[in-house]
Amino acid sequence: MKGVKNMKKASMLLCLLALIIALPRANVYADALSCPGGIISTDDRSIDVLAKCGPPDFKDSHLEEVIERLDRDTKQKVFITVEEWTYNLGPSQFIRIVVLRNGRVSEIQVGDYGYAKPEKPKRSDSGK
Repeated sequence: MKGVKNMKKASMLLCLLALIIALPRANVYADALSCPGGIISTDDRSIDVLAKCGPPDFKDSHLEEVIERLDRDTKQKVFITVEEWTYNLGPSQFIRIVVLRNGRVSEIQVGDYGYAKPEKPKRSDSGK
């Protein structure tokens, strides 16, 4: 009997460990993003994101096919532009990915920890 109980405990622990390992890989979303120029949230325009957060550290875009229903019997295929703007907030904070569909914020995703940005080379004024 003791062996069966130990096997059940071991199985439960393995399942729990697998669940814990899988959790960080799930997509995490934020309702808003606080930037130096203000807070952005869903439905904000891309121009507002630029004004409040500045230019992203990385930008990617693609077209997404969407089927729109015009009425009960009629559908229409349209393509919308989807942009993902990545903001690296440094090694002590999580990366934020602002997803824009047709120029409006549709979601804000939370990524892994950011990274230290390399220092820009300093210009020397020698030779002037």
